[in-house]
Amino acid sequence: MVMATFVNGQHKTDYGHIFLTTDNVLYDKERIEKTPSRDDGISKEDERDIRILGCEMIQSAGLLLQLPQVAMATAQILFHRFYVSKSLVVHNFEHLAMACIFLAAKVEEYPRRVRDVINVFYHIDQVRQKADPIQVMGFTGQMYFKQKNDVIKAERWLLKELGFLVHVKYPHKVIIVVMKLLEQSQNTELVQLSWNFMNDALRTDLFLRYTPDQIGCACIWLAARIKKIVLPENPAWYLIFDVTKEQCEDISKAILGLYCLPRPDPIKLQRTIKVAREAFESRKSFEKSKRESKSQLLKEGDKFSPIVNASRTSDAKKETSTPPINSSDQHSKSKKNENNGSDYGSKNGALKSRKHRTSPQQRRRYPSLSPDRRKRSYDSRGYKKKRYSSSGSEASPRKRKYRDGSSPTRKGRNNSSSDSDSSSTSTDSEAVKEEARRRKHEEKKKLAEKQKLKETIRQLERDREKKHKVKGQKDSIKSKHK
Repeated sequence: MVMATFVNGQHKTDYGHIFLTTDNVLYDKERIEKTPSRDDGISKEDERDIRILGCEMIQSAGLLLQLPQVAMATAQILFHRFYVSKSLVVHNFEHLAMACIFLAAKVEEYPRRVRDVINVFYHIDQVRQKADPIQVMGFTGQMYFKQKNDVIKAERWLLKELGFLVHVKYPHKVIIVVMKLLEQSQNTELVQLSWNFMNDALRTDLFLRYTPDQIGCACIWLAARIKKIVLPENPAWYLIFDVTKEQCEDISKAILGLYCLPRPDPIKLQRTIKVAREAFESRKSFEKSKRESKSQLLKEGDKFSPIVNASRTSDAKKETSTPPINSSDQHSKSKKNENNGSDYGSKNGALKSRKHRTSPQQRRRYPSLSPDRRKRSYDSRGYKKKRYSSSGSEASPRKRKYRDGSSPTRKGRNNSSSDSDSSSTSTDSEAVKEEARRRKHEEKKKLAEKQKLKETIRQLERDREKKHKVKGQKDSIKSKHK
């Protein structure tokens, strides 16, 4: 993030969260020891051997490509920087070695074609496997295009991870300057041995922990002790570059320890990476299934809620608890309503729907007629007045209907309609029962699926704990044997 401000009338640019430097990027010892490769199951020794093997491949490829030592040194340092923050299990070290030498050649202005880089590494692989005869990779086959895409992707990953900070400083110049100051520039054996120590130090992580001045002084100090050449010690010559004796000793021990190691076995290391990658993929799939199960539980959380289930079961009970209406009951109710003084089967001329007729407690009560309205509706003898139309003929009585559109039953008529209504209500009650039964079955099925999903998650967690326990036992047995 770039911010522009004005200080004392002058334009000033501030860079937030960005660290720009031309010096080598140095890392803490804890970060170098706790790399992502260790978290993915690769031991410290295997990671060290893989890094050494990758640097040897870069060195051999640089010689075959006729690159200067500066380009090869840049490629090896970029290789070490990348694997400080990335895992050897996820990113193939051979593809990254190709990308490093390809990028370093462009950085040092000695560019090489991708085709040449792939061909050189293919040649190195055949020599390592002792192939007879050694063949050249075809540039029209599927294998070449796959390798080319892998190298380009690895180069992008490298630039992205390093933040395009690919500038590297070397101790070559330091060695030449110090030899001139000590008047040892004519001693070719001392200069060559110091140079060799410096090139061998590129296979270790020294360039991630120390500055080029410290490494150059340590190489000269070690070469002088081996050749038994006395250098000024009072005051010490390396104090000019702000280097201490302890730093020279630590760097010298790391370089000498490199010569005590056995030559790395590529087949064994490839097998180790394959096993670690399989474990990584299984762990990744387990975490993915766990996330999916959690998201599924969150999506279906309302379906498994006890409150919702209780309300649904209570609704089903209410629906199933309503008894069906028999035709005899309905006929008796219609008779009772007719005896209450209405020709249309309801009290005070008010009509009720089927829902209100089923339960007498829930009947809707209408207010009685006023005295004036009653006088207008009946004659002096107490009979209901007849209505006439505008033409003078007797008008037919108005037919009242229920809310569902059915007409009321009359005395001695529509007995068949009452039977049909009773049959329809009985079918409705059966449909309600069937719907409640179906809902209950679906809820039981979903609960069983939930229990099964939880059981699978518990089983996966148990298997994972068992694997960690077995791995810990193996590590303890190995440590005891050592």
